[in-house]
Amino acid sequence: MKEIRVCEIRAAAAADASKALRLEGRPIVYDQPTKIGDPAGSYIEIIRAGALDHADLSDARLFYNHDLNKVPLARTPKTMQLTIDPAGLKMVAELPDTEEARSVYTAVQRGDLSGMSFAFKVPEGGDSYDAATNTRTIFTIEKVYEISVVPFPAYPQTSVEARSAFSAAASEQKKAAAIIKANKILMKEV
Repeated sequence: MKEIRVCEIRAAAAADASKALRLEGRPIVYDQPTKIGDPAGSYIEIIRAGALDHADLSDARLFYNHDLNKVPLARTPKTMQLTIDPAGLKMVAELPDTEEARSVYTAVQRGDLSGMSFAFKVPEGGDSYDAATNTRTIFTIEKVYEISVVPFPAYPQTSVEARSAFSAAASEQKKAAAIIKANKILMKEV
C-alpha cells in the first residue's frame, strides 16, 4: 500500500527588512518593434497594447536567463506581483536570501544586468504575420509562464532595477516551440 506523508515547510521572516532584495522591472512592452533572431530566419515582432488583457498571470516564475533547472527567484502571487498597465507588464519581486538571488540583485544594482525576457503562449488566432514586412504582430497572449532577468533581452526596451525594501514605498524546449510556431505562421501566409 502506497503511503504519503504531507509536511509543512515555512521560512522565517527576515530579521532586518532593510536587507530585503527587491527587483522592479518591465518584462513586456507594448507597441515596440524588435528583431527576433530565429534559426529559420529573423523577423520583426510587435506585441500590441491589450495583448495581456485576458492573459493568465497566476502562476508565473522569475528566473535568471530562463534557467528552469534552478530554483525560481520569485513566483506569483506570493513573492512576485505582475501588473498590466498602458505600457505593458510591470513586475515587482522580493528575492530570497540565496547566493544566486544576491548575485542577480547585485548585477542589476550595478547595471551589469538591465533587461528582461519572458516565456508565453499565444492562442490560435492571437497573432498574424505580414510577409511583405516580415512582421509578426501579437494581439493576444494566453499565458505568461515565466519571466527572466537576462543579459541580452529580445526587446531592448525592457528593464529591471534593484530596489531596497525602503525605496519606491528558455530552454531548448521553448526554442523548439517558438520555431514550430514561426513555421506555422509562415506556412499560413504562403
